[in-house]
Amino acid sequence: MINTKKATYLKLSSLCFSLICIFLNCSTTIAQKNNHTISIEAKEWSRDSNRKIQYSDWKSFPSVVIDSLDGFTAVKELKVDRYGADLSVTSGSTGFFRTEKINDRWWVIDPLGHLYVVKAVNGIRQGKSPNNIKAFENKFGKDEKWIAASADSLHNCGFNAAGSWSDIETIIAYNKTAKQPLVYTTQLGLAGAFKKYISNKFPERKNESDLSLILDPAFPVFCAEETKKIVPLATDPNLLGHFSDNELPFTSSEFNTVVKEENSNTLGYIAAKKWMTDKGITSTTITAQQKEEFIGWITQQYYSIVAAAIKKNDPNHLYIGSRLHSSAKNNPYIFKAAEPFIDIISINYYGFWQPKEKHISDWATWSDKPFFITEFYTKAAETGMGNMSGAGWLVKTQTDRGIHYQNFCLELLKAKNCAGWHWFRYQDNDPNDPTADPSNSDSNKGVVDTQYNFYEQLMTKMKQLNDNAYALINYFDKHQK
Repeated sequence: MINTKKATYLKLSSLCFSLICIFLNCSTTIAQKNNHTISIEAKEWSRDSNRKIQYSDWKSFPSVVIDSLDGFTAVKELKVDRYGADLSVTSGSTGFFRTEKINDRWWVIDPLGHLYVVKAVNGIRQGKSPNNIKAFENKFGKDEKWIAASADSLHNCGFNAAGSWSDIETIIAYNKTAKQPLVYTTQLGLAGAFKKYISNKFPERKNESDLSLILDPAFPVFCAEETKKIVPLATDPNLLGHFSDNELPFTSSEFNTVVKEENSNTLGYIAAKKWMTDKGITSTTITAQQKEEFIGWITQQYYSIVAAAIKKNDPNHLYIGSRLHSSAKNNPYIFKAAEPFIDIISINYYGFWQPKEKHISDWATWSDKPFFITEFYTKAAETGMGNMSGAGWLVKTQTDRGIHYQNFCLELLKAKNCAGWHWFRYQDNDPNDPTADPSNSDSNKGVVDTQYNFYEQLMTKMKQLNDNAYALINYFDKHQK
């Protein structure tokens, strides 16, 4: 009898030990309830001295997900309108999207007057590689079938908008009969188009700085003409707003380019020299802060020009910025320059596992306008893709991508000056695309693969976060008081 009990005890001990071992060696995506974080392994993206992309070794990054939030109860039934906005609060319907600060928190208000958090995906369009085209024909055959299926899947996972570089013509056609429209944005590319125009007309100016071109007297005239194309969109309630450009060089380092002696006949050089003379400084005595101030001054010229052109041709919709990047997000003068002209400040955000509290706090201090993040993403090693293009983090699995998404967006939902986010992007880069540019080749950036299949594990995590966005805001506002 004693031996039997002893044998049973040993078996149970062995079983418990085995279970402990399995637990300790399981995936890094198991929640650690004791400290409310999940440890995710990721490789950090950077460039070497030759600007070649490189990754760090695998490092552990603590992350928070919805299931690890103390006292938070997930919604059981979504109560949203046709745009995906919160039905519980109404704040005046204008028939178009607008922004409003309510109880110290910035909101987008949808055309029906409900509170709306932008949850967008960039680049909702068909792939152009031979593999993409073949997959499209086999799976959809027609644009109408593709956009209907894509919009349904995205809406089902809580996304409510199409970001930059999406196929807005197909989306507009879809929205005419859709019960739940896919909200969209435009990417006007005004400064980029002007540079192309000047380069074609004056080949000797093809290398002129973008900042210098902004000061050209022809730029306002060009913008006024170029933005006439948005006039037909001015009455569309499904349009969120207009981006004017993407990642213009509003960085302090660009100052050094502007004031090079070989550029002495450009408007940028002349303006910079006058600006310094008026302040009693030179290009050798100017400080880093003063360079930022000059960038802020020239940025203000840009925003005043493009905002005037956009609002003249479409007074109904939001002007949602030029998608700041790199060190521009650290320059207070840019935010001050943008404030009188921009409805939402757009920021492409890379290099940080999650939004830094200091950035969010600084942006709120520098400008009384909301912001949204217009690019961020991770890539999964399990796809077997090269994953060497683009600035996103590298993680191990699609589930880990979803955990990163939750961790990243939870920080945004805490921020009272945040209006939402845009994931980059809809579809993976095709490794076999012969026409791909270097920044968009062979990387797992998409919510769908090259064959238009959604990543189920990623989308499950995204859906959980997206569906609970409004409840999470209430939770954070209550706990942050």
